[in-house]
Amino acid sequence: MRHEMKKIGRIIDELITSLLIEDTNELEIKIKTSNEETSIDIIDYNTHYTDEEAQRLDQLLNEQRQHEIEEYYWQLAGETDEGDELVLLSAMIDRAVVEIKDGNLHLELIRKHGGFTR
Repeated sequence: MRHEMKKIGRIIDELITSLLIEDTNELEIKIKTSNEETSIDIIDYNTHYTDEEAQRLDQLLNEQRQHEIEEYYWQLAGETDEGDELVLLSAMIDRAVVEIKDGNLHLELIRKHGGFTR
């Protein structure tokens, strides 16, 4: 369980860092954890993202999860060029929903736990 929560923390850290680099001014984060999955909901208020950028982010984050690279994730995340962190992030999650509503960027990331139990 501890290792799984560290992975969740790293996912949040990478995503928040990416948003802050993009000149985000106000964020709201909500994390919901169950035995089956963790859901990370983030709102970037008064976002600078355009609809096209949000669509690209959605595509980037919805690449197929790659269980086999999770153990190498920490090393890879620290050594990639700007923007590549989100590609690695997509390998750590099962699904993402990215939308702009009323001028705010809404992100929801879902990570299934598999054998994880509380």
